[in-house]
Amino acid sequence: MKKPLKILHLVGDHEDAGGVLSVIRNLQKVTPASSMEHAVWVKEGYRESRKPPLQYRYSRYVVAESIHHWKLLAQAWPAFKELQSLLSNESFHLLHAHSRGTLLVAILASKMLRRKVLFTNHNYAHRTGLYRWAARQPRIHTVMLTPNMARHYNIPESGNRTSIISACFAQDLLTSPIPSLHATPPRTSIKLVGVGNVIGWKKWDLILKALELLEPSQQSKLCFDIWGPTPDLPEAIAFEKALRERLHQAGLEDSFRLRGPTHEVEAKIREADWFILPSTNEPCSVALMEALALGCPALVSASGGNVDIIKESCGKTFQPDDPESLADALRELLQNPRPKAIPEAIRESVKHRSASVVFNQYEKLYHHLNGDLT
Repeated sequence: MKKPLKILHLVGDHEDAGGVLSVIRNLQKVTPASSMEHAVWVKEGYRESRKPPLQYRYSRYVVAESIHHWKLLAQAWPAFKELQSLLSNESFHLLHAHSRGTLLVAILASKMLRRKVLFTNHNYAHRTGLYRWAARQPRIHTVMLTPNMARHYNIPESGNRTSIISACFAQDLLTSPIPSLHATPPRTSIKLVGVGNVIGWKKWDLILKALELLEPSQQSKLCFDIWGPTPDLPEAIAFEKALRERLHQAGLEDSFRLRGPTHEVEAKIREADWFILPSTNEPCSVALMEALALGCPALVSASGGNVDIIKESCGKTFQPDDPESLADALRELLQNPRPKAIPEAIRESVKHRSASVVFNQYEKLYHHLNGDLT
């Protein structure tokens, strides 16, 4: 019997915060055990807080992301030596890196160990040179999440060393009932739900700035619930504190509520009339795709992966980082809360981003790289 492919996902996270880990979980759920095994390389001290469980390997030195480039460079060599030791004791067919920090480790593995590696880019970086260089290297294959990401990096969408493969949402959402409230939004008020970490780059403060531009009578007809944890980072803690202070000063605490972490994203989306995603250059939001899979229309910034995910009939867009543009979109929403598409059509728009479809794409790529990449 042919042994299953063993994939080591180089992530490097220190907490179970969703994102890349949600994608790996969604893929694992649809992976036949006889064909493939997934293991995830994370930081020592990592604690699993979501289900289903994953198989982990641990590193003392790996850093997934940092605003300090020197920190990423400094960790790469000792983390690579740890990886080298791991690979000498356990066999994996392919290394699959998912973060900026682990890309550097994967590059070292490709050069020093002549290992075949795959890098899925989950970010819109300001400095793009490293990513373009990596995409030209032998033994490295780069995956981008949407065509807009390829345009951002000026990297070909497809070729010997590049591919487009979306992030994915859980397969079972496609068989989950579509709530009737999406078909008939309430006329007295509109509830919008956002999901994600409370941190500056998510731009939750943009919603507050837009609300402040509306008339009080309009504000009273809108309710925003934001579900997500505040990461244990100084910048995130400061962002939440400043946001709560401004909410209090504006008297909008009843219209904009920071609800904290949840493991019941589907239930929270079901409560909403619209999903909202104010961040700029969100690569390929799993929460957004989950909302669409549940037939919920979305209000998003016209940037990042959103421009490839959102069809005009399935939601509304506003200009990135522009509170006036978002305020205009909210005014339009109050005038006409119904999207053009029915919930079933909204779900249909993201079926090709479901876990089973994305798994099939990765499975073909894994087998190709395992047999053909030189």
